[in-house]
This record gives sequence, structure tokens and C-alpha cells, in this order.
Amino acid sequence: MIALIGAGLGFATAPLRSMFAMAFVGCMICVSYACAAIFSSSVSVLHLIAAIICYNVGLLVALVGLHSIELARKQTRFS
Repeated sequence: MIALIGAGLGFATAPLRSMFAMAFVGCMICVSYACAAIFSSSVSVLHLIAAIICYNVGLLVALVGLHSIELARKQTRFS
């Protein structure tokens, strides 16, 4: 579930194309982990690592997809 949420956040953040938004969401993932660690005793660092890795993979996949769509649009305009 953590992996799906991280990837979903990446997919949702990527179309904004704002570095501030991407960094802010990454920081919010870390802040939410810190809050969970404060209020719960059963929090693992592996959950944070999984969320960050899946967030980055989601961002990468969405940004590569957006870039390939733009390239396809450019090629069809000038053909």
C-alpha cells in the first residue's frame, strides 16, 4: 500500500512540472513519516525508503511519458 501511495503521489505531482512541488511532496512524505514515528511505536525506516523510492519511480515514469508525448506531438506537427 505504501508503494502504491508513493507512486500515485509521483504520478499526481509530475504533470505540475514544478520543482518546488516535487520537492515539497517529497518533504511532506518525510514529515508524515516523522509524525507517524512520534505517535506510533511500530514504524519502520524501510517504509519511508519504500515510499521515497516509489515516489521517485512514479515521478520518473510520468515525466518520461510526458516527454515522449511532447516529442510525438512535435514530430506530427512538422511532418
